[in-house]
Amino acid sequence: MGENYSCDNSGNRMPVDPRCADPVAVSGVLLDAGKDVVGTETVVGGQSYIISTTGVVGARWLFSITGVCTTEANIEWVCPANDHIIIEIPQDVTTLHYLQKDQNGYAYMRTLKPEN
Repeated sequence: MGENYSCDNSGNRMPVDPRCADPVAVSGVLLDAGKDVVGTETVVGGQSYIISTTGVVGARWLFSITGVCTTEANIEWVCPANDHIIIEIPQDVTTLHYLQKDQNGYAYMRTLKPEN
């Protein structure tokens, strides 16, 4: 019998659906910079996070570890409003930049427990 699983941006095994992720208790952080305003959050290199977004249909969230999201070349991850993504922060990276486009909304970032 086969096994279903997904991989994050670094090829690490993750839950088959981000909504099934197992976050660390009390690890949630609200990401809220306002519409078209770049925000930053301190992260831990090598750690995986699940990000859940809110907003109106058609809105999107942009995430970057290389620089501010207003420069398109810096954008590593895009998540539509009302969806979830799992990302792993590369080693030696300590800042996640984010930008909520098109409409005000919120995102919630939680630290994931390591896979066994």
